Amino acid sequence: MGKYIFLKLPIISGHVHKQEPPCEVCPRHGRCVHRVQCPAHVRAGSYNPECHLNKEQLGVCCFTGSGHAAEAERRARASASINPDDVKTAHHLSRKKLSEWLDKADKLLAHKDSIVNASSPGFGHHLSVMTSDKRADILGRGGLLNLFAAQELKSRQAISDDELNLDLTDHTDGPFCPPPPTCPSPPPRYRSRGGECNNPAAPSWGAVHTGFERLLPPDYSDGIWAMRASTLGLPLPSARAVSSVLILDSSHPSPTHNMMFMQFGQFIAHDTSAGVLFTIGNGSAISCCSGDGEAFLPPEVQHWACAPIAADPADDFYGQYRHQCLNFVRTQLAPASDCSVGYAKQMNGATHLPDLSHLYGTTEEKLSKLRGPGGLLRTFVDYDRELPPLTEKQECMTNKDGAACFESGDGHGNQIISLTILHTIFTREHNRIARALARLNPDWNEDIIFLETRRIVQAEFQYIIYNEYLPLLIGPALAQSFGLTPSPGYSSSYDPHVNPSLTAEFATAAMRFGHSIVNGNIMVPSVQTNSVYETISIPEVMFQPSRMRLKVFLDRLLTGLSWQPMQSVDPFVSEGLTRYLFHGGNPFGLDLASINIQRGRDYGIRSYNEYRRLIGLPPFVDFKQFPPSAAQRLSSVYSSPEDIDLWVGGLLEEPLEEGVLGPTFAHILADQFSRFKRGDRYFYEYGPDINPGAFTTSQLAEIKKVSLARIICDNSDRIELVSQPPNAFLRADLPGNEPVPCESPAIPSMDLSRFKEI
Repeated sequence: MGKYIFLKLPIISGHVHKQEPPCEVCPRHGRCVHRVQCPAHVRAGSYNPECHLNKEQLGVCCFTGSGHAAEAERRARASASINPDDVKTAHHLSRKKLSEWLDKADKLLAHKDSIVNASSPGFGHHLSVMTSDKRADILGRGGLLNLFAAQELKSRQAISDDELNLDLTDHTDGPFCPPPPTCPSPPPRYRSRGGECNNPAAPSWGAVHTGFERLLPPDYSDGIWAMRASTLGLPLPSARAVSSVLILDSSHPSPTHNMMFMQFGQFIAHDTSAGVLFTIGNGSAISCCSGDGEAFLPPEVQHWACAPIAADPADDFYGQYRHQCLNFVRTQLAPASDCSVGYAKQMNGATHLPDLSHLYGTTEEKLSKLRGPGGLLRTFVDYDRELPPLTEKQECMTNKDGAACFESGDGHGNQIISLTILHTIFTREHNRIARALARLNPDWNEDIIFLETRRIVQAEFQYIIYNEYLPLLIGPALAQSFGLTPSPGYSSSYDPHVNPSLTAEFATAAMRFGHSIVNGNIMVPSVQTNSVYETISIPEVMFQPSRMRLKVFLDRLLTGLSWQPMQSVDPFVSEGLTRYLFHGGNPFGLDLASINIQRGRDYGIRSYNEYRRLIGLPPFVDFKQFPPSAAQRLSSVYSSPEDIDLWVGGLLEEPLEEGVLGPTFAHILADQFSRFKRGDRYFYEYGPDINPGAFTTSQLAEIKKVSLARIICDNSDRIELVSQPPNAFLRADLPGNEPVPCESPAIPSMDLSRFKEI
């Protein structure tokens, strides 16, 4: 297959209603921001004059923050309360409908095809998204209650389409109100396990089991939860049809970035995002297809959370197995923290912030499985080597004697063995620091040792993201303009009005760029013989981490991840992910590209063109505007350029200078990492006037010496890995990034004596 020619168009002005010179200072105390940070600017009738972000870039003056409604729309919003009789009726019908839905689900348990077979690829997908936290089901049912109430109120014209679309329904009372977090006063020194109470004025922001936020209002065909339809009134093409035509398999290695960059991106994604899917019975995986996927289940025996993906009988891969149905289950819904009704917001099963919740867990129950004595994390000591603790869950594909399956804070650490590697070195990093703190502070009890160590490791993680990862992802210029580069000392970026929670666009599209950069095979070198020890197909090490028990494996894979190039960001994804994902012992697996496309529709993500408009790029009005190699394929599946899914369109763009992403994904990601920084009171760079657990200036200076290369050097087995490229995310064969001994000044160490209590 020929390589696509990428889209490269100049950034132009967004929706500006008055042509006037850019403001030097925004009027009426407005803030000059990037367009992506002021979604109201795309609304008709909005007033957002252009302004100078810096010498090179223009932004817009914003008066509405990240709210979707323009100023005029907010003023015109109806403030009258809803008729109490309408509310009472909506509550009654909502509870009745939920009871009917749950009764139907219970009855489906008797049907042989209602639960995913444990030997099928769909079960592997279930393992990757399941949660054992019972709070999710309770809140998910509450989310449905409020959703049904919104549907009833809309049918009675008690709330308008505009109020729903612009999230202006806070004057409605839903039948379910989530219990607010109980926040201690004064604020504690350490961030909470579940992300709650970060902001005392909005204690649910960023917390586990809360909803994803939105850059733009969702595109649900009913305005509330029904999946998106074509702008021409036709059904959208099947996600599998789009994947099979547009998301092909071809190798385009990055000339600069390595596989560690790819793997660290997944580590960040798992820490901040975990969509919780509906389940059946006692947490079992829902099946929407009969047999192994031969057909859709009939409507009368199909679960209401099903949204299966159609595969053509002549599909070039699934056709040979007579598969016409790819299993897909929708994401659980989260109730609004203000008890209001409105459009569906999907539930995040992780804390929204980069806080290593997938290492430490979000509940006391999970933490008790992870903590060891003396403030350490529990480990499985395998021939004097610390590995993550073994789990009792039947999570891994291999159960024979000697096979290993590991516990992690989110239960997903076994998903792929290179991810298990990162869980291992961060577990070791915690224990390395905890032992040092115990020696420095003999009066500390094990709880203080644990919490202080967790605080330091979380800070290391955030510093690596902002100092090393982001400039290589979106380019240093964009990182600088969004204020994402580390400060010389304390930062003053905190804004208590910024909600740090993940946007749905980040979680379902932009951050999933990483699926494009996965190499289908992992290279495991042998330093001793200067050759490739083995090449592993990625599907063979999904939920099969037993190679970790080989004594030299960790060092060899860490070395391989630094040398092996990742794939470039483009509309090409390895067949290991589009045909054999979680295949287990089957000759076929799932199609991750189809899942990504369908998941975006599940969340109501608007079309690609809408996000081009948001960031100030012109929309595509004709397929002929695309390069010929992409235009023909796009037009063969989509009815209009306005229908193109965001994940697909984002992969077609040419990268920004010195980054790996095109402008649409880069701006969505830059906005999210800005939210993380500005909306997180416990962000590592904030001083004691903001952060109750602030580091001293000397401690902060030590944290800013840390690099991923240092963490790798300190926590490898040092059997074969004795040197490391200073920039762990760039290829080790890149001039200027050649491996140096771990003791080299090029990989500085943190002086932990600064953390001795005085």
